[in-house]
Amino acid sequence: MNTENKKITKLHLRSLGLTDYLVKETVRGLPSEKEGSYNIYSISDVKNSIQKKLNNPRVKDTSREKLERVLDWLHEKYNVIEVDFLKKLTPEQRLDFLYKRNEELFEKEKQINQQTDELLRKARQMIAK
Repeated sequence: MNTENKKITKLHLRSLGLTDYLVKETVRGLPSEKEGSYNIYSISDVKNSIQKKLNNPRVKDTSREKLERVLDWLHEKYNVIEVDFLKKLTPEQRLDFLYKRNEELFEKEKQINQQTDELLRKARQMIAK
C-alpha cells in the first residue's frame, strides 16, 4: 500500500480501538496539517511511530495488541478485495470520477465529524448537569 500521501486523524485512530493515551503517544512529535479543527497525520509517519512503540519491550500486552491491530489495518491486512470498476474509462474520466468521489467522501466525513462534535458537546453538557 502506498501510504505516502494518505492521511489519518486522531479520531480515526480512536475509532480503530486505541485509547486516548495510545493515540496521544502515537502522534507525539509527528508533523501534522490542520484541517478544520482536526490535526491530520501521514499514515506512513503513524505506522513508523507504532512500529517504534512495538519495538519497546516495556509496552503492555493489551496496548501491544491494540497497536498491532491498528498497524495491520494500516497495512491493509484485512479482507478487502480490490476491483477496478473504472478500467473501461479513459484516464481523464477516471480522474474526474475519482475527484468527484473524493469530494463526496470528504463532505460526508465533514458531516460525520460535525455530528460527532455535536454529540460530544451534548454529552459534556449532560455530564456537567
